[in-house]
Amino acid sequence: MAGSARQGSIFAQKLDRTAFTSYFLGAIVPLVALAFIVERFVLPSLGEARLALGFIAVVLSLAVLSLGSFLVLRRTIRQSLRQIDGDNKRLKLLLNASQHLSSAQDESDAAAMTARCAFDVVEGSRAFVLTRDAPGSAFQLLHATGDGADKLFEKRESELHAVANLALSEGRPVIHGGEGGRGADGIAATAVPIPGDVSPLGALVVVRDAAPGPFEPAQVDSLGMLVGLASVAFRHANLQDAQRNFFTHVTDIIVMALDAHLGYHTGHPHRVAQLSNRIGRELGFDEHRLERLHFGALLHDIGMLKLDRTLQKNRLTCRSHTELGYRMLQRIRLWRDLAPIVHHHHEWYDGSGYPAGLAGEAIPIGSRIIGLCEAFDTMTSSKSYKAPLSWDDGLQEVERCTGTQFDPDVVRAFMTLVERGDIDPTIVESV
Repeated sequence: MAGSARQGSIFAQKLDRTAFTSYFLGAIVPLVALAFIVERFVLPSLGEARLALGFIAVVLSLAVLSLGSFLVLRRTIRQSLRQIDGDNKRLKLLLNASQHLSSAQDESDAAAMTARCAFDVVEGSRAFVLTRDAPGSAFQLLHATGDGADKLFEKRESELHAVANLALSEGRPVIHGGEGGRGADGIAATAVPIPGDVSPLGALVVVRDAAPGPFEPAQVDSLGMLVGLASVAFRHANLQDAQRNFFTHVTDIIVMALDAHLGYHTGHPHRVAQLSNRIGRELGFDEHRLERLHFGALLHDIGMLKLDRTLQKNRLTCRSHTELGYRMLQRIRLWRDLAPIVHHHHEWYDGSGYPAGLAGEAIPIGSRIIGLCEAFDTMTSSKSYKAPLSWDDGLQEVERCTGTQFDPDVVRAFMTLVERGDIDPTIVESV
């Protein structure tokens, strides 16, 4: 709408007004003055009508030339404005893509953001992100965006693979006309290789119907910048995935070692993690906070690995496991944000817990959740180190300690889950 308004009136934009003002002052005013002088002083002095007509023709010619120059200048200004608008729009899209791609958690997330941005950058009909496991291997469709994109891919898979292969073999963007760009099935496609460390990771293919016309060089250049951002996002997502994989498996190994080291309370970390996850979700935790809560719950007793097995049931010695666990996790970058959760999971809501005597909101919310779940599992599990309470007696104990040992909000979420049946007696015997 804005573009149409700008094209419909020479006064729609400041540059148009400036150009017209310059034209008026630099051409119209002098021409009017010249015409006045000619009509008043020159024509009367010319005896011959032929000379008078010649003078008039010169003045009119100057007027026509100046008007033509203005129209050419105005057209150039409009083209420049359209180019600037297009460049600004693509730059804004690329900046937004950069922000979103930097937060991509996995390859599929990065691919979706890349395809969506490519779709907008070139005003395409459909966009596809194709990846491959190794050079020469078959492409896999990682993401498709646009109306009927999946159907088009099924119909023209070989054609899209061919243009993607051409882009990878030449190492640069390529444009494919598609049946001359005409007809109901006529399409135009451009493919841009997604760079990798050794070889391209795949290709970004954007397709559009023939009606919008051919791809502009600036659009293809923008796609080149986009795949550069996408390449970084893919590698970052792969690194994060590798870290999560390492994090998960090492945590499992440590939990298994902890179970073996203690020789009692078998499965306690996993049961505490299950209870904590459900309470965290009930309290509205996002996926990242739930993940940190989960691993904090699994590792909450990691400090016990530092205690001799003969001293594990000594009350005074056992209290040191929170500090020991904190020091162990604090040294490891991947687990550093879990350290405070582990450190304070034996704090009491009224401030009478240990090791720091924190109270209320000063205790990390993850610690408050784990503190309740650990206590409840210890009270009710038959695999605990002491005689278990019945399920109902355990619930009564939780209610009795609300506001002293346990956070009332955490207890409320816990009881809501119990009433709904999302937490039941099977959970304390599940591991």
